[in-house]
Amino acid sequence: MPGRALLLLLVFITASACDAQPPAPASRVHFTKPTDLDRTSTIQFASTVLGQTRPVFIGLPRSFANTTRRYPVLIVLDGEAQFPIAVTVASQLAALGHMPETIVVGIPNLDEMDGRVHDMTPPGLSVSGSSKNEGGEKFLDFIEKELMPSLEKQYRANGMIILEGHSSGGIIASYAAATRPAFRFVLSLDLPAHLGDNWIPQHMMSRTEKMASTPLRYVSLESRFGWNDSTWGLFTKAAPKNWRLARQKLDHESHVSLPFVGLYLGLRTLFEDYQINAAPQSPTTRTLAYYRDMEKSWGYPVIPPAGLIRQVIEDLGIEGQSKPASDAYRLLVDGYGAPSDSAEWKKLLSDLAKQPPLTETVEGLLATPAPRISDARQFVGEWRGADWINEEDKHEIRLRLRDSAGVLAGEWVSYPEPGVEIVQKLTYLKVVPNGLDFGFMNGMRPRGMLLHEGKFDGDVLKGLMRFGGVRLVRPPGMPGPPTVRFELRKT
Repeated sequence: MPGRALLLLLVFITASACDAQPPAPASRVHFTKPTDLDRTSTIQFASTVLGQTRPVFIGLPRSFANTTRRYPVLIVLDGEAQFPIAVTVASQLAALGHMPETIVVGIPNLDEMDGRVHDMTPPGLSVSGSSKNEGGEKFLDFIEKELMPSLEKQYRANGMIILEGHSSGGIIASYAAATRPAFRFVLSLDLPAHLGDNWIPQHMMSRTEKMASTPLRYVSLESRFGWNDSTWGLFTKAAPKNWRLARQKLDHESHVSLPFVGLYLGLRTLFEDYQINAAPQSPTTRTLAYYRDMEKSWGYPVIPPAGLIRQVIEDLGIEGQSKPASDAYRLLVDGYGAPSDSAEWKKLLSDLAKQPPLTETVEGLLATPAPRISDARQFVGEWRGADWINEEDKHEIRLRLRDSAGVLAGEWVSYPEPGVEIVQKLTYLKVVPNGLDFGFMNGMRPRGMLLHEGKFDGDVLKGLMRFGGVRLVRPPGMPGPPTVRFELRKT
């Protein structure tokens, strides 16, 4: 097929142009720079287990040359076809904060038929007319017991394996997930699960009993082949609660086209809880702690996305939290190397250290206990009104307050345009003399609290909104934030 021939030619050019001496970066290949394939190389690995010398493709993450830390390893089977795709997809997903930076390793087949089927068929299963005594077990030994220790020694791999396989590769990858605790992150693309009377799903079911305490993340993306619905239902029902399992049918893909989109969707799904939007945004000190907690389930160190760390440093800065901001900057440097604007970051942190701490903090506001209903019964109900910056441009708002197990709770409702309602849970409520203060976290940055401080004027609750828990420093000549007014009447 012309498409496959072109892809194989691309891999051949990439591999042959690379420096074969680990762990030096690859020589430049013929792509528009910068390109993720610039950091690829090929090694010749003499395997005692296989009794062969195998070519292995290595793709280093963007930050590799600027750090001394260790990285997870993404191993892609059928490396002659999938390695360039995996390098590009993994690098871009990491840059977007959807998965951690990884070393990408491609294991090419020695030949298209006998070698591939032999390596990717576990003993006890017949694939494409093979015997039931093929070399899948040895192939996994090669990956786990020879290749990975070498990668840890020469390329600073941290021991974490992400294994991806397509078709027959999905068979051996799923078999690894079913039988070996070292393989905790597995992506299977178009797995022919029906072979051997559901032989692979039966082994996966067995893992729910034999290795229930070992965490597993398993994603199956399917076009032509895959699990049947009833078997997958039984598997997910039997799986421990700490396992993360996902399956999706991609109706508009073919068996041949699936690897590209499958790598993108599959890796993003495997690391769904890693992405920037999954981390808690407030209080800011919880954001990076979220990734430290993640290490317990992963079993390996977790470095948060670089873009998120930068945001956290800025947010901690406006919250006046000098030490946490400095700790976050050290994490950024250790994880990704010193940024090109490091002088600006250091000055920001130095200036922050000289400022007095804020007397009102976001954490303190969030920790304020809600008023007891006995002290706030007059506020229970729905309040309607408006807020505005300019008197002639008012916007409808509502405040809904209720009794929640003896304390005051509620929501702020706004209508930015006709037919659009935005409901925001109140995270701060305080009864004050002749009024009520209430607020919620800003949905954008800066991550301060939008505090509404209201006083009664007759039966109307009116006041101003301000940012709470942050220190907003405006550049010289820039005006301060506009004054937002509000008024509400109970209906």
